[in-house]
Amino acid sequence: RYQGAGSSMVNATIVEDAQKIIKKLDLDSEKEKKIETAIGNIEEKLEKLDINPIYEGAGITNVNATNVDTVEKVISHFDLNIIGMAHGYSRVDKEDELLVNEAIELAKQADIVLYFFGLNEASESEGLDRTHLRIPNNQVELLEKLSKVNENIVGIISAGSCIEMPWEKNLKGILHGYLFGQAGMGAVFELLNGEYSPSGKLSESIVKKYEDVPNIKYYPSKERTSEYRESIFVGYRYFTTANVPVMYPFGYGLSYTKFKYSDIEADRDKVSFYIENTGEFAGEEIAQLYIGLKESKIFRAKLELKGFEKVFLNSGEKKKVTILFDDKAFRFYNVATNAFEIESGEYDIYIGSSCVDIRLQSKVSVEGNETVFLYNKSDLPSYFDGNVTNVSDEEYRILLGREIPDGSWNGELGINDALCQMYYAKSFIARHAYKVLDKRLKKSLEAGVPDLNTLFQFNMPFRAIGKMSNGQVSMEMVDAILLLVNGHFFKGLTGIIKGYFKNRKANKIYKEKFLQREDRE
Repeated sequence: RYQGAGSSMVNATIVEDAQKIIKKLDLDSEKEKKIETAIGNIEEKLEKLDINPIYEGAGITNVNATNVDTVEKVISHFDLNIIGMAHGYSRVDKEDELLVNEAIELAKQADIVLYFFGLNEASESEGLDRTHLRIPNNQVELLEKLSKVNENIVGIISAGSCIEMPWEKNLKGILHGYLFGQAGMGAVFELLNGEYSPSGKLSESIVKKYEDVPNIKYYPSKERTSEYRESIFVGYRYFTTANVPVMYPFGYGLSYTKFKYSDIEADRDKVSFYIENTGEFAGEEIAQLYIGLKESKIFRAKLELKGFEKVFLNSGEKKKVTILFDDKAFRFYNVATNAFEIESGEYDIYIGSSCVDIRLQSKVSVEGNETVFLYNKSDLPSYFDGNVTNVSDEEYRILLGREIPDGSWNGELGINDALCQMYYAKSFIARHAYKVLDKRLKKSLEAGVPDLNTLFQFNMPFRAIGKMSNGQVSMEMVDAILLLVNGHFFKGLTGIIKGYFKNRKANKIYKEKFLQREDRE
């Protein structure tokens, strides 16, 4: 038996359908009014529960789906004994005792619990930065309570980016779908039901805790500039080089079957090897090619992904796999010559099922074309060792090749500065605009329902005003707005007015030319 709890459990369209049915019934006006009122109350409750599943991120990636699969829609197509479904938690990070108790009672009766959870809308958006890697606390608390009454819990995660997973000990299995898309639930149950074997691999490292990332001390910047002192050491390049353990490594992914790697052969152009499906089920494996150069004259990651190949194998089947080295495999960008070059040396070739699960190794000698190198190991010990969590100002200055810019907020705002930086504006009007945005944002966060539009506006740069106004605001007008923001009120206002009429005239001419071209066609 299976029992599901989570945000994907109810189909809100039943309300709309019921309202349509009422109109077809032969009811007197008073009865119809009472029924519509009752349905209206149900609809209000459903809206408060936020029952629609998150299947995409917010922002320009947001599209109108033709039909979003929910658990309720697709689960009837599978041979499963469903004893019930419970919402379990509110999308807003607040505990609802009624929802929690309902889920717990169902979990007590079930053999297996399917727990759907993950990030909410406030975290699945562009134009703003996450301040932590946690999922909503009410989801974590519910999982802990469910695990006390049923130890057989399978977690189905919807999260478009990295999350901390200290609660994974409460799960017997995890299916990570990132953002599933409109037909994702059907795919989920095909995998859970064994109709297909999972074959996905993580495209990022899942850290144990946020404090493990290399730029924790540099981000977020509290001043005007952001300093990327970690340089190339991001993601698996940092974790493998600095030997920092992670929860799940880059390239990781389980399958219902097993794969054996053997017989590697490598030369300057390619690497070949065999993969055999030694398990009981058909499945696909993504073999990954990494390279490294231990005795390098430049600072490098321990290994870098340079290719991969996805191979389908029936049970007992064995295939030869060949991955070519393209023209970018061995090259690096030499800042001393402002050109891509290849460093000579004996490169390590790694074939793995993930960046840490290396199955085969070989070596390839490469003749390069490098000329001169800019950095010395003695000057940049942090970068040559990969331990970039405490890069000194002197090391960073040498890496930049110039003095570190003064990042303090003591100048005028520019087109690349965010609207939230109007806090520092010289114009009273701009500072007031900041206060309005800030107040609106704080109010929405306190209510537990973040206003994504306000978040976009709060974090977007001034240049985006022109790009996101559908032609109503020109870049000339943006420059004038900045003049006003920086304290040049009359000059800025004059520029805005002139720019408005100039832009309106330009739009009119463009529209006329467009219509003329349509007429000719």
